[in-house]
Amino acid sequence: MNKFLISCLCWAGLFSFATARDTLFIGPTHLRVSEDGEISAAPAQTPKEKFDQLWAYRYYPADKKLTGKGVTVAVADSGISSHVEFNGKNIQGQDFTLSSSIEDLKNHGTSVAGIIGARGVNFQGVAPQANLIIYKIDDGSRLIGPQAATSAVNTVLAYNEANPDKKISVLNLSYGVSNGGYVPLTKAINRAYETGVVVVCPAGNLGFPGVHYPANLGTTIAVGALAADGQHAYPNSSYGPEVDFIAPGDRVYSTANDGGYTLMSGSSASAGFVSAAAALAVEGLKKKLGRYPTVPEVKESLQAAAVAIPGISALQQGRGLIDVTRLEKQFFPDKK
Repeated sequence: MNKFLISCLCWAGLFSFATARDTLFIGPTHLRVSEDGEISAAPAQTPKEKFDQLWAYRYYPADKKLTGKGVTVAVADSGISSHVEFNGKNIQGQDFTLSSSIEDLKNHGTSVAGIIGARGVNFQGVAPQANLIIYKIDDGSRLIGPQAATSAVNTVLAYNEANPDKKISVLNLSYGVSNGGYVPLTKAINRAYETGVVVVCPAGNLGFPGVHYPANLGTTIAVGALAADGQHAYPNSSYGPEVDFIAPGDRVYSTANDGGYTLMSGSSASAGFVSAAAALAVEGLKKKLGRYPTVPEVKESLQAAAVAIPGISALQQGRGLIDVTRLEKQFFPDKK
């Protein structure tokens, strides 16, 4: 099985480079952190010819009919910090660590949440009107437990049982591990699948064959990372036959936990894009079907909208990059 790779981050300030860490799940009781960069400062102004820092969002046009409205996405990560991009969203959450708050000490959760739901002050997330619920499973320490991830998934299940008309439809779990696994977490994810919760996970950031757990489960959606040139897979993106889609994962502009902005790299960022696309699909399917869709229905919708990128192997990109315009045409056939 696989070894739970978590990209955990420390932010050193808006105008300095951050020290980022990948957390490796090495057993059923704890995780160990190894050094590796994933977050860097976002330049205030960067000439487009040098690097278009909003390149990732060019694939997800802001002027779309699907916005995630009426769909709730849970983000199980390192928490979230106050930010102008989240103003008015009434974000709620729960802490499964001992930190007693959902404040983000590592920047990881805040960045993923921005990719999904930033409201458009400096940039717009892919599902800007989606409701966000934050489950903090990483308190910023060097050791965290997989029990927290399991508790978060089980809390999603309990929440949906209590709120069948306002259920959580998508769970972004931007963590993974190679050469390992955790039975209670697998059971919780399988139950989420059965009850209509789309669980999206990163393929991993080791750059070698072997999709990480729990992305390698058949009941999750595994996402590989696309490089900023749009023509290659991000070098550190893990790959294998379990990969379902590819999404931007190289210097992705997003929200930082100090109230500024950051550039995020890795398949955790990619998972955020696909979680948001899944929210758009849920929105469209709810209107079409008059009910919450099943996970296979959401996945089929996303697959029908995906476009394979020439030159990237299927092991790295699965069905390819989700085209939001093609996705919308499933529900608005007259949209140009």
